[in-house]
Amino acid sequence: MANLSTIKHLYQSNRLYHPARTLYWRLLKQERLVKFHQEVTFYSQLLEPDSLCFDIGANIGEKTEALFKAGMRVVAFEPQPNCMKELAARCSRYRSKLAKCECAVGAEPGITELYVHTHHAHSSLDQNWTVSEVVSSIYVPVVTLDRAIAKFGKPRYCKIDVEGWEYEVLKGLTQPIPLISFEYHLQQDNIDKTLACIDYLSHLGELHINITPAETLLFTFQEWLPVKEFLKSFPNSFRSRQEYNYGDIFVKMQ
Repeated sequence: MANLSTIKHLYQSNRLYHPARTLYWRLLKQERLVKFHQEVTFYSQLLEPDSLCFDIGANIGEKTEALFKAGMRVVAFEPQPNCMKELAARCSRYRSKLAKCECAVGAEPGITELYVHTHHAHSSLDQNWTVSEVVSSIYVPVVTLDRAIAKFGKPRYCKIDVEGWEYEVLKGLTQPIPLISFEYHLQQDNIDKTLACIDYLSHLGELHINITPAETLLFTFQEWLPVKEFLKSFPNSFRSRQEYNYGDIFVKMQ
């Protein structure tokens, strides 16, 4: 009998992928369907229709698909071949608005080692990223944000979710992007990286910042805060709030 992985790859290669996944969500994973519609609403309210977006660390395309459904154009960066295959199947109906880049993004162009974890969403270019077990490694091409902008144009929004590699991604950027989001974790070594990201971006333009807690696309602050005001409360005011163990920081740049 074919295993689940074989069946999944079969669906990815034909038109059964979308109806099969939708049926699976409705019968067994209704919370995923609800979350997807929440993400579509969030991006629809955050961005103008047809905005160009970069999805860095796109993985299997969950955020990519939500951005498409919200009416955006997307360049998806993902170095894991199997993840990119599923992303392509998931977003097949939006091919005219999708550019796929099977590569990582970093401070310098070249080739680097990607550490593949037991769960593909935790794979990282950071050898010390210990969210789950490393099972193998592969070498992947790397581009910089500046080179990506030169090729595809400047995005209105750049989402970065690269498991501890966010600062390296930003070091390849020398120009402001109107809106950037990147993941944070409240462990001390990761907070240092987050603060380094904010400091780096502050040299590229004037910043206003907001934050969302783990897996929740709801902004914490009613008004976006200047960087100095934000840093008065972050991270110390969030350490006692479990829902903020990790999440995303959104930065508007001018």
